[in-house]
Amino acid sequence: MLYAYLTSTNYDFSYDRAKNLRPKRNIKTAMNHEILLYGIAQKEQLGFDKAVEECKYRMSRYGVTPNMLVLPPQMLLYMALAPEEKLTYKEGGPAAEARFEGGVAGFEARSFRGCGIVTSEPFEVSDDNESLQMLTRSSQVGEFYVMSPPQVPPKGEGDGHGLHTCDLLVYDEESDRHVRITWEDAMEATLVNDAEGFYTAAADTKMADGDQNTTTLSEWKAMAEEWSSFNKGTQSYAATLAKNAKNIDCRIIVARPFIEHLMHNVVMCVAGRDTGATLFGPADMQLSANTQVKTIEGHYTGHFKAVVTKPQNVLIMKDVACAGYVAGMNTRWFAKPERGGAMSADAAQENIQARLSFGRDDTDRYASMLAFPCLEGQFQSGQLDTVMSVTTRLLPWEVNNAGTHTSFPGGDAMFAKYNAALQLGQVHYGEDMKAAENQARQPHFPPHRTPGPSC
Repeated sequence: MLYAYLTSTNYDFSYDRAKNLRPKRNIKTAMNHEILLYGIAQKEQLGFDKAVEECKYRMSRYGVTPNMLVLPPQMLLYMALAPEEKLTYKEGGPAAEARFEGGVAGFEARSFRGCGIVTSEPFEVSDDNESLQMLTRSSQVGEFYVMSPPQVPPKGEGDGHGLHTCDLLVYDEESDRHVRITWEDAMEATLVNDAEGFYTAAADTKMADGDQNTTTLSEWKAMAEEWSSFNKGTQSYAATLAKNAKNIDCRIIVARPFIEHLMHNVVMCVAGRDTGATLFGPADMQLSANTQVKTIEGHYTGHFKAVVTKPQNVLIMKDVACAGYVAGMNTRWFAKPERGGAMSADAAQENIQARLSFGRDDTDRYASMLAFPCLEGQFQSGQLDTVMSVTTRLLPWEVNNAGTHTSFPGGDAMFAKYNAALQLGQVHYGEDMKAAENQARQPHFPPHRTPGPSC
């Protein structure tokens, strides 16, 4: 029955689409529900309580009151023993101590915000393979950061006072610490120094700058080099702007498009026959005798299938808790060769392919970061918003722009340049291709679904 739940029609999404409740332009608003649920059990002390109430409200819009939650056992253990606000004596009194002592068994025995608790046990595939937990899946997301030089002179500005003011501090999940990303490294990762595989001044490219797109990549490189001198403390802020007033608009986009985690999911539904049933078909029993070994063998054949007859009674709470880190959130550059040396487009191609195919199981070392040149005008014009795509797939609102990648850093011309240099066409953008070909509705868990890599 669990498989029937997961592959049933996503009624909640269909309801939003039918009522025009998801805007096509603002992707953040359109995906607000998914963004809210992602890792919510660990983001907040009472995050799972908030998620349950949010999903109960969404189901109430079409007249459904859920009464059952199906949780994987690892998440059940976390919810029973982790939330301090429910388990510490000073917050919850004697009842908190009783909940802590009750553990998982106590959590299952009582209802959770009006819903009964059921555990989803792992499915044993075979002796040679690891057991399969159907409510745990590999989920991929992306994010990007904007590196910007200081927009006002640093306090006490003078020779040496600009040191490291253009750098970025990001979290490295593999080493569990924050790591400094220098402006110089990010600039090299944009491949503007790769004269063989990516950039030559003779074959220049115009970038999207929000105005007439008159700024070229060579001009951006000159700006970035000026800020590099400032960031090293060898040039003053005033001297940097005096050389070119447009220098202040120079930006570098650092993207981590392949952040992958194992995520727990929860089924919220209405229990009982109103939602669905397991249907049994004709059954057959045959007996045969083997006189040589004096045994009688019985062969039973049965036909049965679990079906969901009322999909509005089922809502999958996707990715509500993180089960483990897979890859994609360290601070290694795709453009950096595995054995060291200067960054290049060839190294980026090789490392991207290794990450997508997990081709380095022997070392388990994969890169995570890409860098792209950009100008502030692209943000001001609205061409580059809170989301970008590093694949050939356009964003929803870009289909009205003659199929151009206006949201890519530097615009469509820069996407064409990076697509050719990095072979971005090999990146799968996460879609059930069979369902798309048949124009079928997407189920909750399409067989090939890996969200991203839009950032």
